[in-house]
Amino acid sequence: MKKKICLLLIVVLSLVSIPVFAKDYENFRADNSLILNETIGSTTFAAGNNVKLSSEIDGAAFVAGNMLSISSKQDYLFAAGNDVTIVNVSSKDVFAAGSIVTVDSSEIRDLYVAASSITIDSDISRNVYAASETIVINSKIEGDVNLACENIKLGENAVITGKLVYPEEANMDAADNISIGETKTYKTEKYDTDVNLDIKVNPVAIIIGRLIGTLYKFVAMLLISIILLALNKKVFENIEKAEKSFGKVALTSLIGFAVLCLLPIAAIITMITVIGIPLAIISLIVYGLLVYLSIIPTAYYFGNMMFGKAIKSKYLVMTLTLLILYVVKMIPIVGGIVGFISLIFGLGMYFMLVIENAKTKK
Repeated sequence: MKKKICLLLIVVLSLVSIPVFAKDYENFRADNSLILNETIGSTTFAAGNNVKLSSEIDGAAFVAGNMLSISSKQDYLFAAGNDVTIVNVSSKDVFAAGSIVTVDSSEIRDLYVAASSITIDSDISRNVYAASETIVINSKIEGDVNLACENIKLGENAVITGKLVYPEEANMDAADNISIGETKTYKTEKYDTDVNLDIKVNPVAIIIGRLIGTLYKFVAMLLISIILLALNKKVFENIEKAEKSFGKVALTSLIGFAVLCLLPIAAIITMITVIGIPLAIISLIVYGLLVYLSIIPTAYYFGNMMFGKAIKSKYLVMTLTLLILYVVKMIPIVGGIVGFISLIFGLGMYFMLVIENAKTKK
């Protein structure tokens, strides 16, 4: 099991990183409403609020957004969104995450899925790994089914050739005369925090949970970025024009570090006076928003530095650079360093933009 999980992570990171250095940047698509139905000759990234993908892709497909409708053919499919519908898809492996995930009438070898609600109405030629509150299976699974869930419903068409593994405390609702090769349950132990014991958890659920967490953050930040790009073109034009040099990066990061440390202290000092309390509260709220959104100016600045000449669309620049940052941030130690630099540089860039805007008005 551990070897399979390690292999899964290697495959995911490899498929993500390979297209980053490819010369064909036309396959990075981003729009509020995106429809792709043409034949695409290499790995493709698609992001937007509503995404409909029905292309034949020679490579992997990465799809992120709010409402996803996917009926494409590719080697590997990675999908993350709020409502994910996968119908008539042909893929070796499918990795899906969201609030509601539906898989129907597809040709899939292995299925990895995490969501609040999962419905599987498609035959799977090998194994299923799923984590959810409620899982509905009404199809034939040729291999094993590994579940981490609270509620399981097996419809009258459910056939599991291999082993069904699920928590013993889960609620099982199975139709009569269904076929299951072997059933195995496991118990999720709960211990007091004062007791130092090893807690047994499903490793598949942990990996899927981490992947869905990162995918959710990426999708949420991408949607916010697209909105800000559309509403604040002048601000992002100023970021494009900013000097691209090591000195500029160092100075901006130093200013951002000062903002990170000093702004909360200033707000707390302001609270000493009754009159200053509202201002301090507003400052802390703005501070929290700037920290959360600090990755946006960082991604756009370095995206233009790396891809500005090759990619003309600012939306594609933002999508590609955000994806790179979130993938790198998943790497132990290195991810923490990159995340901190991204934070202080973004705060510094916000400060520099405010100063520049003030000078322009004056």
